[in-house]
Amino acid sequence: MKRVLENLQNKSDDAKQSIMWIGIFLIMIIIFGFWLLTFPWQVSQIAEDESTSELKKELPSVFNSLKSQVNLLFEIVKNSGLPAGR
Repeated sequence: MKRVLENLQNKSDDAKQSIMWIGIFLIMIIIFGFWLLTFPWQVSQIAEDESTSELKKELPSVFNSLKSQVNLLFEIVKNSGLPAGR
């Protein structure tokens, strides 16, 4: 192990960075794979009672909320005179 570390210390900075990114990528793959293996494939249905179904009807969906916020942002940019990127 000591020889491996000495060999790594003698490499150029580009080689050290490449080894670092490869190591990070491999660790990320391992963590993601472990997460997939422990992921419950059969998600149980949550029993909905009457109050939950009424609450769902009253609340806007996440997509509609996001869409309205983006439209509001474009309106603010348009009214400020900045280029909107459209």
